[in-house]
Amino acid sequence: MTNPYAVTTATAGQPGFFGEHAELVRGTFLYRVVQVSHPVRLRFVYSGWWFRQTIELDGHTVWGQISWMAIRRQAEFRLPVELDPQQRSGRMEIEFSRGLRIRRFRIWIDQTLIYDEVA
Repeated sequence: MTNPYAVTTATAGQPGFFGEHAELVRGTFLYRVVQVSHPVRLRFVYSGWWFRQTIELDGHTVWGQISWMAIRRQAEFRLPVELDPQQRSGRMEIEFSRGLRIRRFRIWIDQTLIYDEVA
């Protein structure tokens, strides 16, 4: 079965935002706000400011890490029951370039890639 949200190989290396059910609301240095409309409606916020990494979903902190020595490039979390009665799993991956600029930012819900940003 083909993943309908998967990024094609033709676009995977090109700059842009990919995902039919999620869009970038705000993106700055070590910070992203993504509005997700499917399979669950929520606002995904990643912050890596002040040596602290967090992921919030509609104001619920679902993952956090103090990053004094190293920034985590991958995070796994569960969706809160208030947002998703099934409590699906989620995952975020970040690839950095020099100077900690985000080069690629991806979000999954369960095994479905819902957002893929290539800078």
